[in-house]
Amino acid sequence: MLRYDLTIVAEHDFRVRHCLLAKPGVEMKNVKYAISHSQALSQCDNYLRGRGITPIATYDTAGSAKMIRNAMLKKEGQFTLPEGCTPENTAAIASDLAGTTFGLECKEEGIEDDDSNFTRFLLLGRTGVVQHLNKKIPSKTSLVFTFPNNAGSLYKALACFSLRDVDMSKIESRPMSAGLLNYLRFKKTVTQLGGGGRTGSNIPSSQELPRFRYCFYLDILQSELDEEVQNALHHLREQSDYCRILGSYPAKSRLVGPVAEAVEALKAANAGTAVASEDLRLNTLPSDVEDARQLNIGFIGYGSFGQYLSKKMPSNHKLRCIDRLDKTKEAEGNGVDYYPIFEMTNFLDGLDVVVVTVPMIELEETIESLPTDRLRNKLIVESCPLNVYPRTILSRVLPPEADILCTNPMFGPAITDNRPNDLPLDGLPFVYEKVRITDTRRADSFLTIFERARCQMVEMSAEDHDAYVADAEFVTHLTGRLLDSNLLPATPVSSKEYSALCDVADMTANDTFDLFYGMFRYNDRAKELLNRMRENLASVERKLAAKEAYLAASSEMKNTDRQKLLAECRMLLREVAKSNGKENNVPTIDTKVESTKSNPQK
Repeated sequence: MLRYDLTIVAEHDFRVRHCLLAKPGVEMKNVKYAISHSQALSQCDNYLRGRGITPIATYDTAGSAKMIRNAMLKKEGQFTLPEGCTPENTAAIASDLAGTTFGLECKEEGIEDDDSNFTRFLLLGRTGVVQHLNKKIPSKTSLVFTFPNNAGSLYKALACFSLRDVDMSKIESRPMSAGLLNYLRFKKTVTQLGGGGRTGSNIPSSQELPRFRYCFYLDILQSELDEEVQNALHHLREQSDYCRILGSYPAKSRLVGPVAEAVEALKAANAGTAVASEDLRLNTLPSDVEDARQLNIGFIGYGSFGQYLSKKMPSNHKLRCIDRLDKTKEAEGNGVDYYPIFEMTNFLDGLDVVVVTVPMIELEETIESLPTDRLRNKLIVESCPLNVYPRTILSRVLPPEADILCTNPMFGPAITDNRPNDLPLDGLPFVYEKVRITDTRRADSFLTIFERARCQMVEMSAEDHDAYVADAEFVTHLTGRLLDSNLLPATPVSSKEYSALCDVADMTANDTFDLFYGMFRYNDRAKELLNRMRENLASVERKLAAKEAYLAASSEMKNTDRQKLLAECRMLLREVAKSNGKENNVPTIDTKVESTKSNPQK
């Protein structure tokens, strides 16, 4: 639910009735083993113990029935019985529908230990049904939230509803997803920066984000549009880091609005079929064919970054590229089909995803030069270091039928030429925003490429991205461009800090100046950051000059104090000589001082 932009439109509590299925003709006394999913076996534990049947866990309930059917037909493959099990001594625990489907006999029905065994199913849709709810329809609202790790936070969150007499029916906690955790880390970083702190500064451990955080899922027995619920949600958002409404929907298996109309249409279609048993239903799930789906991906602009991305694409996808310069050699080396710029129409034909990897200062000209009629029903992906400006350009120029995905693959030093190309992307941030997506499966298939490469997938709006990342990226590239080989000479021994500076210099050395200029031109705070860099450098120079002047003055003062001490010694010796009355026989004071200067060891 947190990954996909879907909402709950209905719920259904399904009464689970387990059946003992076996090969036709097998007697109960011969059944020694029962195979099924571990959860189903635990729900029938007392029944199996009472009959001395040994449970064996498998991956699925219906799949267990299929295993027995395959063994009856002597089929080899994935669906085979566990060792020691045969169709004559093994039964499956599954539904009566599984028995009918795979030709097994139901030996006993309702064998679960608890007759109140229900499983709750949620119906999801892209559009909610809250507008179709009224006071006469019992409603539910599901939401998820998280809050700072402070004492009493959960109590305060629940008080938002209890103080307004909003009834709650369920609350549970689950570990937070990596994407949401990364978003909160970005949010905390920018909060520190806004408050005068800095990334990496020492803050109290109680305020740091813990390594593991939890989301709380809550169901309330009212519609989201009710006044007291609205007030409770406003109160909750004031104290939570993240809050999202998962859906407001009718309770107890009721259907309203377009969902009810779609079900009625499905019933009518089923009633009109020639064979009554041929129900309209899904034969496969989207996840069943997700791995087998092949994307045709094209890169507009095949510079160093486009080449790097193409090398990271799985081999089952077909890749092509187009560039103003001749990139035939580079494309052939990466297994990519190259198209010259005048074949743009042929390049776009048949593509599923178009990845724009041109410098940001060329983005508007490049997008406006594309044949927009050829971009319909395609996913357009931009990969600029800033997102607000590219999103504005794509939304304005592209046709409404084109999907838009704004991304910033923050791969940094991994793209440099002096590093091996097979370095993993493990842990590197991949920030994205689904600006306009109609084909969610296609967009998810593209994002899955980087998710399976173990990137840190962070879904973030363009405004938040630029607020959190743009300044840091500009300062990083500016620092790298100020450093060169003369300032960072090669050394056999180096500290971690020196190595980090070398990485920054290597990264920026392989980026074009157009990329850096785009960060400067389309970042409103770039000039301010440049001025602050100058001021900081001037401040360091002033501090160095002040320190040098201080040390010189200290040295001069020490010399002056030494001369004063010598003068006092001369005066003291003269006084001593006069007091003893031996001026004619004792060497003069000046003679002794001069003798001391000529021979310091005396």
